[in-house]
Amino acid sequence: MSDLFKINITYSQSHLIMPRIILGVLMILAVVIFIQEYLKARKAKKPFMNIKQWRFFAKDYDKVKLFGSIGLLFAYIVLLNLIGFIAGSIIIASLFNILYAEKKDKKSIAICIGISIIETMVLWFIFGYIFEITLP
Repeated sequence: MSDLFKINITYSQSHLIMPRIILGVLMILAVVIFIQEYLKARKAKKPFMNIKQWRFFAKDYDKVKLFGSIGLLFAYIVLLNLIGFIAGSIIIASLFNILYAEKKDKKSIAICIGISIIETMVLWFIFGYIFEITLP
């Protein structure tokens, strides 16, 4: 029983632990969502999966935010390699904040940039100094 709470970690394989945990949690959550939707459809006496009326996106989804987010994710990968974690994260987080901001005036853009700088520096400090995990 005492071995139940012990984890043996091989350093060369340690990077695989967290993705497996996240994948397991996501699979459990997907099953929970599936069951909830089934019960909701059954309670409303509606078909569970109506393929003819099924849509992947909502009817009037925001194409700028969707494709902007995808583009910024790819840009982040490129920027991490070119300019590193701190500068790349500040730039991309600022652009994400601006993309999703309600207003796009000078004050809100300045606030978005300020939040991105503070957020990136806090993450860098927590992971770099407290957890001693190197960032790209």
